[in-house]
Formats: sequence, structure tokens, C-alpha cells
Amino acid sequence: MLCQNETGVLPGSELFFSTIGSTTRRLFYYINSCGHYYCERGYKIRRGSIENLLLMYIESGTMHVEYEGRSYDAHAGDIILMDCTLPQYYDTPDYVEFFWMHILGVNSFELCDHLTRARGVVHRTANNEKNAVMIRHLLSEYKNEQPFSDSDHSRILHAILCNLMPDAIPQENTPVDTPARQTAKFIESHLNEDLSLQRLSQIVNLSPSHLIRLFQQEFQHSPHEYVILARMNHAKYLLKTTSKPIKAIAREVGYRTESSFTNAFTEKVGISPRRFREVPLG
Repeated sequence: MLCQNETGVLPGSELFFSTIGSTTRRLFYYINSCGHYYCERGYKIRRGSIENLLLMYIESGTMHVEYEGRSYDAHAGDIILMDCTLPQYYDTPDYVEFFWMHILGVNSFELCDHLTRARGVVHRTANNEKNAVMIRHLLSEYKNEQPFSDSDHSRILHAILCNLMPDAIPQENTPVDTPARQTAKFIESHLNEDLSLQRLSQIVNLSPSHLIRLFQQEFQHSPHEYVILARMNHAKYLLKTTSKPIKAIAREVGYRTESSFTNAFTEKVGISPRRFREVPLG
């Protein structure tokens, strides 16, 4: 998903959104939004408080950071971790390529505080390349619209954070193309179509009850919940990166009317589609 309309962000940059279910919020680490940016001199962010951690991996170039009265310079191979409930500022003195993620999860702020007290916000450890592999993997799943389980992402995110401590060892995972993942792939590529449980069950040749059980085990959501979250994610992207009317976006993500889409979006995201479009990216 190409990123547009951010000062200093160059063509080819991408950003992605997630809409998180209540079970995931309660139990896991998760990504709210993420991106892969190429920026020229002049890219800068100054903000007050949003409820996220910001994790960045610098692929090339330098990022200047000001946080809690201290200044830092992060270079290629460095990881930046900040608590975004606190004021922060960062900019690019020259060209820079980086991956970023806004993340949250159980005890995430406590873990961030512990790491910041020990190391500051710029992390240079022997584990950074291992972390870079996992960060690229997570972003590639969003880019390629690959279904993923919330527990898998939680494990990877927690491993990345713990790897900022020298003694942590990451784990590996190889996803299998299970019936649940096949269903999720179909959902992601057919958002504007009928995605009833009956149709999804027929796609993978399972009974509805069997599909629900397998899907819940792998994704911690029912198929119906996954459909709603996938539609909200794509709607967020369209709201932020296009000028399409909300009515057109509603149809594109599978809602017959603008009002039904607005009600669903507001319930899941907490603000209306119109307000979401107006609020600057955090």
C-alpha cells in the first residue's frame, strides 16, 4: 500500500493498518500500524501523546531523535524504541530508509521503560540483525497480504523486544497453508463480496462448525470477526491514501450503504471514517 501526502516521504514508501479484536488486545502483543519508508531530508515528526510504542529499524542513513530531554542519532542497523505517550521528535538529516511499527501489548510499556532506562532509545546489540529479519518478515506479510495468526505476531514482537536485551534468543516459525489460512487469504482478496460463513465453508470444503473451530484456534477470531477486521484495515488505508468518497469506500470493502459502514467502522475503530481521515497519522 503506497504512502502518499507525507512531507519528506519518497515514492515507493508503504504503510499498513491493523484493526485489533478485543481478545488480541487483552492477551497479545500486536501491530496497530506499520510501514517501510524512504525519506529525504526534511522528513520530521513532532507529536505529543499517542498510546503506542514506536519501533524503528534503520536500514540505511541516519535518524535524529529527541526524547525526554536527550538527543540521539540512530544509524544503519540501529533500532529505535520509544514510548509514544511521551513527547518525541525525530527527523532525517539526509536520505534514510527505515521500517517502523506502532505496537502495543500486555506489559509493553513496562518493558519499554525497562529497556529505555538501561540503554536509552537507540539500541545497538548483537541481536539487531536477528531482529531485522523478523521485522522485515512482519512487514512482508502486510505487503503481500498474507494471513497471519495473532499469536504468531505476538510471539515475534515479544521476541524482538526481548532481543534488545543481549541474552535473549529469537524463535523461528514457518507458517503452513492450513484451511484456516486458505480461508483468510480468500477473505483478504474478496472483501467486497459475500463472505458469509456458508460460502467460506464451501471454499475449503469444511462444515461451518469445523471451520469456526479451526479458524478460532489459528487466528483467535471467528471467520466473521476476521472479515470485519480485514474490511476495516482496508478501509483505513483507503481513507488515508485516497480521496475516494466514503460511500465508494464502503462499497469497496463490502458494505451496501455508507451508514452501515460508518456504524461498523465507528464501533471497531472508535471514531468515524470522516474523523479518521482528518486525524494526522501518528
